[in-house]
Amino acid sequence: MPSGLIDNESVQNASNLIQSRILYVNMNNRAFNPHLAQENRSRTEGEKIVKPNRKTLVYPIFTLVLLLLLAACSSQAEPTPAPEPTETPAEVEQETVEAEEEAEEEAESEASVTNAVMVEDQTLGSDNTVTITGITADTEGWLVIHAQADGKPGPILGTAPVAAGESSNLVVEIDPSGATETLYAMLHVDAGTAGEFEFPGDDGPATDAEGNVVTPPFGLSFANSVSVEDQDLGDDGSVTIAEVSSAGPGWLVIHAQADGQPGPILGSAPVSAGINNDIVVEIDAAAATETLYAMLHVDAGNEGDFEFPGEDGPATDEEGNTVTPPFTVSGGLPAATTVLLAESDELGPYLTDSAGMALYTFAIDVPGTSNCYDRCAIAWPPLLVEEGVELTAGEGIEGELGTTEREDGTLMVTYNDWPLYYWVNDEAPGDTTGHNVNNVWAVAYPETHVFLGSNEELGRFLIGPNGLTLYRFNPDEPDVSNCNDQCAANWPPLLVEEGEIPRGNAGVVGQLGTTERDDGTIQVTYQGMPLYYWVNDEAPGDATGHEVNDVWFVVPPYTVGLGNTEELGDFLVGANRMTLYLFAMDEEGISNCYDQCATNWPPLLVQTGEVPVPGAGVTGDLGVTEREDGTFQVTYNSIPLYFWVNDEAPGDTTGHEVNDVWFVVEP
Repeated sequence: MPSGLIDNESVQNASNLIQSRILYVNMNNRAFNPHLAQENRSRTEGEKIVKPNRKTLVYPIFTLVLLLLLAACSSQAEPTPAPEPTETPAEVEQETVEAEEEAEEEAESEASVTNAVMVEDQTLGSDNTVTITGITADTEGWLVIHAQADGKPGPILGTAPVAAGESSNLVVEIDPSGATETLYAMLHVDAGTAGEFEFPGDDGPATDAEGNVVTPPFGLSFANSVSVEDQDLGDDGSVTIAEVSSAGPGWLVIHAQADGQPGPILGSAPVSAGINNDIVVEIDAAAATETLYAMLHVDAGNEGDFEFPGEDGPATDEEGNTVTPPFTVSGGLPAATTVLLAESDELGPYLTDSAGMALYTFAIDVPGTSNCYDRCAIAWPPLLVEEGVELTAGEGIEGELGTTEREDGTLMVTYNDWPLYYWVNDEAPGDTTGHNVNNVWAVAYPETHVFLGSNEELGRFLIGPNGLTLYRFNPDEPDVSNCNDQCAANWPPLLVEEGEIPRGNAGVVGQLGTTERDDGTIQVTYQGMPLYYWVNDEAPGDATGHEVNDVWFVVPPYTVGLGNTEELGDFLVGANRMTLYLFAMDEEGISNCYDQCATNWPPLLVQTGEVPVPGAGVTGDLGVTEREDGTFQVTYNSIPLYFWVNDEAPGDTTGHEVNDVWFVVEP
């Protein structure tokens, strides 16, 4: 169509537009509506009627004409471009792709969550907990610890909630009483009431991607520990230990208290590896002390046999400490400290404490006084009692029990006035390893026939049960008494009943025996020589029979003992505590000192058949050699022994290095 011409379609469009605009004008200008005019005429009287004017009609007509012209021109004009979009189609498409990829990744991530549990072998914690290393769960659930039963998961020991996703180092408290060496860490779902473990029920085991139950096993070891409470002693003489955790098979051993620490064993019971509850141990109630110790021992020797002393020694905890908690008992305890009687094939009857541990006497003591302190008392702990405790003696013990006060104020038990001790190296009832240690310690006998006495002049010598001095008679022969009739009236023999075995107190280290006299009585011998009293001795310490007629002599407890000076150290002494010497001109086992030499250097002699007795610390071999005059001289490692006439008192060593041929004898 030529430019500037108006086609029918354009005219029609303009006409339609004009009509719509006219309608708009009529709606806004009632003056053009006849009905509206009629309505205006019918209004109530007094209202003002508005009439249309020319100006009112001109503006709409002008507008219509203008619109008609614009419509005609618009058919020939360039189209108006659409508004510029804020994003390009490519950008919109890219965002859509990214959103789809993100959704796919999220779906893949959700699909990749596979139920899994990681757990390592471990030791049961002191708070009865186990730790699960890592957990992956596709939903909220539970980590359940199962004990092993018949090689598979069994009873439930404990549970802990698990969050969906990944978690680590989950701590689960378990019931230790049911713990086994193999446990199972099983993942369960929380499919029932949220937050409540319902199994058997909805909260069953979870499975992995392959449909297997997630329940890895792990090893559980146990730290050695014992839990025990104070208690009354059972009517059957038993105690109950609440809980024992043992790293392996072992023994729960009840010890009495001795000197503030575990002492004699009163009873034992086996324990298995793991947690053991309410172990009942029958004990020797008569030997029980108010404080007992529940000590865990290993079963390292023959399985099922308690071997202690031996391989079944005390168990230790993770810090290396012996597992032995103390606890107190009441009810059924002995009313007083009791001294009992035991017996061995070697020693015969001897005294023990109420737990059966051997008791000893000390030769350096004097009746009623202990001379064992400091390091001595560590090795030989005294038998102590509380003040006011009534002491009782077991059947067969006829001696008198008493006490003596020690330097630290504690009270020590005595038997016939002799203080009583333990020996630290005895480990169990029946041990008597302290007997004759250093020739000054001996088991305490219930009836003792020979003791040690002393006086300032003669030193130590043998005395009888009545405290009076004992003597030997040189004309006697070994195991034969030659003192009868009037002799025996003046020198009464020390007698025992037939079949009775004589016993010596501490320090009486020589051999005691018996011999039958002419009248059929049984006389005590020491080193084979018969023992006698002297009728004129009246009180302990008297030794008026010594050297009577040069044939009666006190009997020293040993033949050779030890002396000491700061200058020379230890050296040999006789029973009279005077220094002994050797002669460099002698030969092995042969004396070359006679006549005037023997006057200046008297030989140490014993009676025919008498065996010399070593004192404490004398470790060499004592023997005898016969001299040219028929007497018997004591030798030490085959060296003849002599005194020196110019020594006047114990401790004198004036004969040392005389003429460079006389010397003290080192032990």
